[in-house]
Amino acid sequence: MLRPQPMPFAHSETPESIRTALGAVIRRRREDAERSLSALAQTADMSTAYLSEVERGLKDISTEKLVAIARALDLAVAELYLELAQRLGSREALQQRRSWPDDPRMQLRIAAASLRPNALRSVADFSLYLASTQATPPKRRIGFTVDR
Repeated sequence: MLRPQPMPFAHSETPESIRTALGAVIRRRREDAERSLSALAQTADMSTAYLSEVERGLKDISTEKLVAIARALDLAVAELYLELAQRLGSREALQQRRSWPDDPRMQLRIAAASLRPNALRSVADFSLYLASTQATPPKRRIGFTVDR
């Protein structure tokens, strides 16, 4: 008797789980941008109730509406898809996150993009506090000294 082979995709690749994961990605990005549900819905030209259902994974979303949401959040649609793939456990997408560029400015840009705006503000405020409360260190000679 032939046994059926297991399907090559993960159990997480059901329409319901994909809708739920995409809704969670949209909600997280909206919250990171500090936008209300109604403000994003208005900017993306859709109803607040529809956007709420999309975020909760209850409704499918068309490509046109997804593009409108991405534009309203000032994001590339590819970023939403990449995060969706990471949430669904794609090995390639997870590798994408692990690759770290050599350029320090690009590293900073990537690291800052993953932080919530409030966290960035807290770091900036604390850095300003430290800079204003600490005296400048005394100048030291740099180089070799010879004891005679």
